[in-house]
Amino acid sequence: MKDLEWTGERLTTGVNSVHGVIEHLHRYAIAQEIISNKIVLDIASGEGYGSFLLSRNAKKVYGVDIDEKSINHAKIKYASSKNIEFKVGSTDVIPLEDKSVDVVISFETIEHHNKHDLMLSEISRVLKEDGFLLISSPEKSIYSERDPNNPYHILELTLEDFNDLLKRNFKNVRLFNQRFVIGSLIHPVSKSSKSKFDLFDGDYKHIKNELVNDDFYNKPFFNLALCSNQSNNDCFEVGASLFNGVSVVNNEIKKIIFENDKRYEEVLKSESFRLGNSIVKRINLVRKFWKK
Repeated sequence: MKDLEWTGERLTTGVNSVHGVIEHLHRYAIAQEIISNKIVLDIASGEGYGSFLLSRNAKKVYGVDIDEKSINHAKIKYASSKNIEFKVGSTDVIPLEDKSVDVVISFETIEHHNKHDLMLSEISRVLKEDGFLLISSPEKSIYSERDPNNPYHILELTLEDFNDLLKRNFKNVRLFNQRFVIGSLIHPVSKSSKSKFDLFDGDYKHIKNELVNDDFYNKPFFNLALCSNQSNNDCFEVGASLFNGVSVVNNEIKKIIFENDKRYEEVLKSESFRLGNSIVKRINLVRKFWKK
């Protein structure tokens, strides 16, 4: 199936952006861990890949997006997943009943409009009493340097703004930073083992037990939060984690090699190459003749 047209903002499965793909997939990797057998709302769902990933663990997933073209595309592309329902809707008018979902997932959506309190109010409306929200937003103080002229971002938030907004609407707010890293993960073989997660940075000269910021990488470009109105929020523990981007990088390398090989074959088959090759052969033949 043909991918949606790349607008420069909405991520699709055909986009050649290792950086963006890894960031998005890591967020959904965390979401998958906390939505097992639950009814989930993914807003905004875009082309639907996130809702599809969530559907593997969830009981039911509603993918809601304001763009009808994206919703129609998702309905066709992910038709084989019977526990997903895609709907046209917006963050300020969510097309679901009151207290109908266990979890709301909203990644990189809130910055695309300025109705933030209304969005959080609508999310609270559709969430069950013991439900929770996992939401992300680009960090304004850093992201604006990375992409200062993004026409799709209407109102970005700093970590402080993000925290204040969420605390106005939820009793419990747990904040996280997301950083893009290139690294290796060493972890216990047994998943049941409890261990401290250490972050190391450095080079051949020196290693530190911390992340060292540079001009681009290792800065917290995104803020995430896990929210609920439960009296005890400890039942949804989310610790530090690392998404392994090797598969994404390898796929990009394979794609580049394939495209280069294809271009090479096209050059070999081209009329200009055949003509040039014929001329070179004749010149070489003449040179051999004169050498005699």
